[in-house]
Amino acid sequence: MRPCDVTHDESCLRNEMCVRVVPNLRHGICTCPEGFERNDKDVCLSKEQLAEQQQQQQQQQQLVPQMLSAQKLTMSNGNGDTESDPPQIPLRSSTTKELTVSVASKDVRLPTNEATLSAYVIPDEKTSGDKYNYLWTLVSKPKGDSNSTIADQTKSIAKLSGLAEGLYQFKVTVNGQNGSYGEAFMNITVLPEQKINKPPHAVITPANQPVRLPNHEAILDGSASSDDAKIVRWQWVLAQGPLGYQPELPEVSTLQLKDLTIAGNYTFNLTVVDEQGMSNSTTAIIQVLKEIDYPPEANAGKNEILYLPNNNVTLNGSLSKDDNGIVAWEWTKVSTNQSKAVDMQNTRTPFLQLSNLEEGVYAFELKVTDAKNQSSTSMVHVFVKPPTNRPPVAKAGTNGTTIYLPQTWAVLNGSESSDDIKIISYCWHQISGPNTALIDNANASVANATAMTIGDYVFELGVSDEANNNASDRVRITVVQEKNTAPVANAGGDQTVTLPTNVLVLNGSQSRDDLGIVRYSWTREPSSLALGTIIDGSDSKPVLMLTNIVTGRYVFKLTVYDGQGLSASDTVSIIVRPDPLLMSLVEVTITTEATVLTATELDSIEQKLTLLIGDNMAKLHVRELKVEPRTGQVVIVFYVEKKYGLEDKDKPQLMPALEVERILKDKFWRDYTILGTSVVGIRTTVCQIDCSGHGVCNAETRECICQSFWMPDIFYFWGIAEANCDWSILYVIVGVLIVFFVLSGICWGITCLCRRSAKPRTRPKPQKYSLLQTHDEELPSFNRAGTTISDSETDSDVLFESRSRQNGLLPGRSGNGGLPNGDLRNGAGGHPKYGVTRLGRRIKA
Repeated sequence: MRPCDVTHDESCLRNEMCVRVVPNLRHGICTCPEGFERNDKDVCLSKEQLAEQQQQQQQQQQLVPQMLSAQKLTMSNGNGDTESDPPQIPLRSSTTKELTVSVASKDVRLPTNEATLSAYVIPDEKTSGDKYNYLWTLVSKPKGDSNSTIADQTKSIAKLSGLAEGLYQFKVTVNGQNGSYGEAFMNITVLPEQKINKPPHAVITPANQPVRLPNHEAILDGSASSDDAKIVRWQWVLAQGPLGYQPELPEVSTLQLKDLTIAGNYTFNLTVVDEQGMSNSTTAIIQVLKEIDYPPEANAGKNEILYLPNNNVTLNGSLSKDDNGIVAWEWTKVSTNQSKAVDMQNTRTPFLQLSNLEEGVYAFELKVTDAKNQSSTSMVHVFVKPPTNRPPVAKAGTNGTTIYLPQTWAVLNGSESSDDIKIISYCWHQISGPNTALIDNANASVANATAMTIGDYVFELGVSDEANNNASDRVRITVVQEKNTAPVANAGGDQTVTLPTNVLVLNGSQSRDDLGIVRYSWTREPSSLALGTIIDGSDSKPVLMLTNIVTGRYVFKLTVYDGQGLSASDTVSIIVRPDPLLMSLVEVTITTEATVLTATELDSIEQKLTLLIGDNMAKLHVRELKVEPRTGQVVIVFYVEKKYGLEDKDKPQLMPALEVERILKDKFWRDYTILGTSVVGIRTTVCQIDCSGHGVCNAETRECICQSFWMPDIFYFWGIAEANCDWSILYVIVGVLIVFFVLSGICWGITCLCRRSAKPRTRPKPQKYSLLQTHDEELPSFNRAGTTISDSETDSDVLFESRSRQNGLLPGRSGNGGLPNGDLRNGAGGHPKYGVTRLGRRIKA
């Protein structure tokens, strides 16, 4: 009991029709049409399709491989010989590698009768290093199909043609050269041509008919109404009529009305309804006239002038009229003083033919009689003149005619132009005016001048007769305007659109003016978004087209001007909502260039991406194909939709873009050529990194632009962590200073400990020597211990002691003589002063 709307074909599923529950209401329920039944999946199918479906299910059950192991039974016969029974079913080796073969069933709707069978093997040949052999076999097909063919039966992609309506089932078998094996089944459903129901067209014949009393019957024929299928109902309604008239109006295509005895107008409405409940209406009017018979009015036509040798003329009495119709015409010749002979023909018809007229004046009388025997007469004269050839007389009409805007046309009437013989040509042209008017039928006696504006126009009529005599006349027409009304601007009304709309269209063509709008001007309001490109100079046209729009509010003002400078404005607001699928879109960039990518390759990539996602209920939808401007590579933009069952088929769920990105990156990390082409990159269409709440994500580089005093953690620079703004720069500086001071303290403590524990380095005390008396003989050197200094020791640093001379003695010499043990000391008399000199060689005293 699914509700539906009879005015919308898409409110019900395929093979279902919407049936009204309450008459004259458009709401109803979806039911199966006659000859269709619902299967276990709540789908309406015909009896033939149900039987075919059951037969196919039985065939599928029989085709399920029953690979039972047939073991050899061996029995000993006592002589050591064995007997074995060979297996009836060939067995696959236990070492055979099972292949995963993926196929996707398809639906094809006639008149398209071609399809492709595609099989994908996981792992593919590049990954497995094996070569696969494919074989497509037909399992079942619709009854009566004899024209379908298959091509490339031993390839991964086979082509079908000549398909008929019904279900085709195929089996694909894949064998690898290394002993691998896999198989799968695929269905091709060929659907009948979809028929779109069109509303019927109601027609009443005649649409307007008079009925004069005492006749009181009329017929309204609606059988000319048409429909693409069948009209099932004709509903007649008296929309308007005289008080007291209530006819019976059956539901028939041809309505016979009686008892139209009251004079007046009757308006009948016919509504036709087709099998799908669609309807259309029209009206017809019947005028019932009172029974009044007036006398006829005879009209013998205008007087005629003939110039000999032209002596033939036809008098026209067809302008005579009567309310009930004229039943008799009678032409008679009236006697005059100059009565002449004449030949008269068709005297009992409206048209009297005269011939053999002579010079003079003729008078003829027409008498007309109606059905009530009422009559009337009219007279006409024929003037026959001697031969002449005078120029024609041109008359362009009444001079000084004035018309008022918004009327921009005028009638140029030159029918009163005359000639003694006959005018054979007319020619209208404009002499002056504020602009050039358009003249329709310029070569006729009556023309029409259009496209006129305020000002004075002068038109000239030229006429010519058979003797090539010409004449002309002019007429002046003035176009004025009593009051100019300002135009009315209409920018089309506020709109709400949803991305990914490519072009925003603002229609101001409904603006109007009494003179006509001569200029349009679209301007962007200050509160409007600045992004958006106006294309094709449409800001000066009735329709504005804006591209490269973004989410937000656009406000434009339309200003229109008329020919006299008056203007009017109207403002329109357009709310652009974000793409509801934006957070679910994923971009995959492949190395294939856009100039070589075919539709077949795109279908293959789409099916492989669906398999890589790894969810049987997932369906991939390609949203857009873009071209990388720098490299020319193809960027596939798609989203993934998940369905969890028939009961949820109207409420699909979208996989998050981050989840799809993670799954595909994991698959491409193992093999970046798994799609058959190299994958350059995969990412979400919009950057979904929150940057820890302390920054914004760069849409191009996908890096975080951190706020002041924030920075990514150190692991991000090493490529371990994702982009973020986790660390505060203030805390990092404080931490670095603390670590610096801690390390400095540790180094200072270690230095102090090393100084306290180390022993001071001992240095040899310098040797002190005194200058001896000067003579050529070398004196032995003694050290402090009284031992003789060797040559090697004297080569070392030697310390000399010097003092000032006392009593003419050398320093170190006193009256008391030298000290014992060879130790040179000062005398008893004064305090020594020491002078130190470092020498590198032995010194002689």
